[in-house]
Amino acid sequence: MSFKRILLMLLFVSVIALVACQGDDDTDVEADTESSGEESSGSSDSETSESDGGSTELTLAYDTIPPSLDPHMSTATGTTDFALQIYETLFSIDSDYVAQPMLAASSEMSDDNQTLTIELREGVMFHNGEEMTAEDVVASMNRWKEISTKGQANLSDATFEANGDYEVVLKMNKPEPLIVNILAHPEQAPAIMPKEVIDNATAEGVSEYVGTGPFKVEEYVDTQSLHLKKFEDYSALDSESDGLVGNKTAKVDEILIDIVTDETIRFSGLQTGEYDIATRLSYDNVDQLQSEEGLKEFAEAFGFQGMFFNKANGFFTDNKARKAVNAALNMDDILTAAYVSPDYYSADNSLVNSDQALWHSDAGSDQYNQDNPEKAKELLDEAGYGGEEIVILATREYPTHYQAAIVIQSQLEDLGMNVSLEVYDWATLLEHRENPESWDIFVSGFNFDPDPANAVYLHSENEYAGWNESDEIDRLVEEINQSESQDEATELFHELQEEVWDYLPFILFGHHKPLHGLQSNVEGFDINFSMVLWNLEKK
Repeated sequence: MSFKRILLMLLFVSVIALVACQGDDDTDVEADTESSGEESSGSSDSETSESDGGSTELTLAYDTIPPSLDPHMSTATGTTDFALQIYETLFSIDSDYVAQPMLAASSEMSDDNQTLTIELREGVMFHNGEEMTAEDVVASMNRWKEISTKGQANLSDATFEANGDYEVVLKMNKPEPLIVNILAHPEQAPAIMPKEVIDNATAEGVSEYVGTGPFKVEEYVDTQSLHLKKFEDYSALDSESDGLVGNKTAKVDEILIDIVTDETIRFSGLQTGEYDIATRLSYDNVDQLQSEEGLKEFAEAFGFQGMFFNKANGFFTDNKARKAVNAALNMDDILTAAYVSPDYYSADNSLVNSDQALWHSDAGSDQYNQDNPEKAKELLDEAGYGGEEIVILATREYPTHYQAAIVIQSQLEDLGMNVSLEVYDWATLLEHRENPESWDIFVSGFNFDPDPANAVYLHSENEYAGWNESDEIDRLVEEINQSESQDEATELFHELQEEVWDYLPFILFGHHKPLHGLQSNVEGFDINFSMVLWNLEKK
């Protein structure tokens, strides 16, 4: 909680106490209403109502510290959630995870699928008052392709060139018919910034946070808070708001985000009315959130959780060892321990959300949730297990990871395996994870990927912790990227998911829904891969 917010709360309490001493009987009623969460500020309706022309302010308690506000630099969820309120991309995804134009007005692919010509929207303004032109786009895209994981993997030898002020030409050295899917990816997004901001960037990232989004940065206090302000000159699309594209209307004037890593403090701040929204609450708070007057919950499918194997060193370099673990696991027990109720998880083996019609697949479902200890023991014998210690890495900073890890440890010990659970803070865990000699399994999660064949955890060349070495997965990924049609790509993705469940770079437990808490007068909050704060309003 920020020091400024603490001072404001103390001042508010002092005022209430002073008024109470004057014997105003109505004060107790107002104070009770405020503490119940029915109102989140002491201002009158005439002062806060947008329809009355007043200024509206929304407060939000966010759960994790983003490593950067520079979306080119980081794949972290915190970076994505914050950055997508500020920046926009040439293409983005709708609510079905399908790529649509955003800052692009249109695009055309050449017959050989190696040249993409992008027409830009005219009159789009940056937060610094300058109009976006092709020069800014080229500078932004060249930086993104050089430093981002997806840019390096797919466009390392490509060029972006300006053709006048409002046309950009992407030239690729091999056919990339589905490249728009990659350009629309919100994680480590290819955000467009002014050329001067790109030119002044250092190895640590950009020093000015200037985009074209519906909100601009008023103040950012690293690790503590982000103050967003409505961008009055925002260049909105006139199409219906849909996912991360379409019309984006800033219906509140200011959004004050406090970074509050303690979930208890986030929930208590929601209860007192200090916060209008509190993200990723503990599932232990469900009953209170559902029963307490003035509060409501928001939970939508967001991603999957799973366990990742070390395939560079140790017992799980053997595929039979990985299959033994997969045969043993009871996913229902793991998911219940982590997410409490099927209201917040689904036992689904697909790498993507069921809403992603282009990619959703049940391939490999026969290998999912087997709960077959006898088969697991046979495979362990075939793999030559001799009582070696199996080290699982987990963190309490993500309680669902830790709770899942405890159940996994128990299920593997029931097979007779020697399992050690090592618990670290997240930063330390990441350090250990980079050393293939220090662990065998770690628990983590990913949000659903709009372009799942290019997910970082699949590619061998990405060297994501776990260190895949599957020629078949690599071949299928390449063929998907070279597909001439979405139908062809979808069919190949079914094969890819089948191969994932055979090779087992990781084991997916199921899909999950994070729990967010809101004041009852907040409407329009949404999660579409990322937090959507435009279209939010306080009634």
